[in-house]
Amino acid sequence: MAIFCASEARAVKPVFDLNLFYLTDSLGYDGTESQYQRTFYDVMAGFPLTKKRRLILGWNYASLTYSDNPGTETSLKITDMGPKLLYYLNKDRTWVVGMIYNLITKADYTAADTTELRGSSMRFEFGYTPMMWENVFIGAKLVYYKASFVEEITNQTNLAQVTHSRTTIYPSFTMTFRWE
Repeated sequence: MAIFCASEARAVKPVFDLNLFYLTDSLGYDGTESQYQRTFYDVMAGFPLTKKRRLILGWNYASLTYSDNPGTETSLKITDMGPKLLYYLNKDRTWVVGMIYNLITKADYTAADTTELRGSSMRFEFGYTPMMWENVFIGAKLVYYKASFVEEITNQTNLAQVTHSRTTIYPSFTMTFRWE
């Protein structure tokens, strides 16, 4: 007696998620001008973990730049990489929550000189992304981001253990590509 097991073959359909935030502000006061700029973006490539495609796992790359110029420019440029988990809250997959744990977080902090920082970061996001065109979903998310730095390298040779952090809450424009 032969037993046959019929399994449904499915192609894994990728998901790409992009988020972007940009803000610039300048103040002219008594003949001086100060500027303030924030540029954040991240890109994820992933795939669904469940048959209904409500749970997505992917790899995320992010870049966050904080720049202030109140006379002398001060900037913090962060790059992150790590796994991202998305969960769609409703059947239409328009309401989404996400969690990212960036295992690799590196930053260059420039004030009087440049210091390299290393650590990890977390990001939580909640948003609404309705379908705009076939396979293209556009919307907005509210993002909570926290980076924790545990190593500081100065003059490219001096390593020190530190406890620096940066926390930001910001809205982002989001675009997701999903193949149904």
